[in-house]
Amino acid sequence: MSARPKWLLLLGLLLLPMSAQAKTKLCLQIKAPVKQMQNFDKLVRAELAHHPTHEVVKDQCQSVLVIELFELNQTWFLTARVNQEVPVRHSFKKMGELERHLKDAVSQVLSHDPVYLADDITHYSSIQRAAHSILKRGNNYWRLELFQGIGRGGSPVSWSPGAAVSITRGADNWQVFVRVFFGGWPGNPKDDDAVLAVNTGADVGLTYEFSALSSSSFYLSLGLGLQYQRYSGLLDPGDPESIDYRNDFGPTLSARAGFRFLRIYNFDCDVFIQGYLPLYPADVDSLIGKFYPVTLQAGFGVGF
Repeated sequence: MSARPKWLLLLGLLLLPMSAQAKTKLCLQIKAPVKQMQNFDKLVRAELAHHPTHEVVKDQCQSVLVIELFELNQTWFLTARVNQEVPVRHSFKKMGELERHLKDAVSQVLSHDPVYLADDITHYSSIQRAAHSILKRGNNYWRLELFQGIGRGGSPVSWSPGAAVSITRGADNWQVFVRVFFGGWPGNPKDDDAVLAVNTGADVGLTYEFSALSSSSFYLSLGLGLQYQRYSGLLDPGDPESIDYRNDFGPTLSARAGFRFLRIYNFDCDVFIQGYLPLYPADVDSLIGKFYPVTLQAGFGVGF
């Protein structure tokens, strides 16, 4: 099997548990004036189709959703209620506003469905339980980072400062993330040194924090992604005009270790080191020779 199918298979295995949840079976009761009933019924069912957490059934339902539309004193009222929870109600003058209010009402009541929130997870694997916790109880965080990239090519290394942005969703000790980074050395190569002129990529992965509640914690991350690197160097060390380039692009496996501190409500600071191992064969290049373009990143970030 080639490197690329292996990488895609690993990515699929990572993401598979995130979609493994069973849907909550939902019985639907729709009330509306006779003239609006048919079109209103279609509109409600179309909106529910956008919510993969619930499945509309005719019997053996776990939850009951009641949606009612009526008019009073030239004002329309829309009410949505799941089981015995507090109903959501919207009022509006024009029927053109119905779709917007319906979308908002359905999202609110389904996200607070107690059956959905209390789904029995005893039959899940440990990975599926972590995914269940992240999806249902997790919080979203943005992270901004500055880092110093370190690549092979100079004497002894090539530097590549850069920045990254990521979004994570986590609960308890686990987080999933998507990270995009860009870096590079703006200067020209000199003598025998090769310059890491461009170092950019994106990866997705999973993070485990050793402490879920304390104000500081060590953590470990694993990720899969794509990376592009561009080295520049001189074929003739004494001739600035003999510049040449080496380009590498392909899938990578990354590992990261770090320490998060000042963890207060919706904020933390982060120091880390992250390594990237390419998942494609080494190549022979006139600049550097046969090698894997392994890189490291050491940096600081904040999450909010």
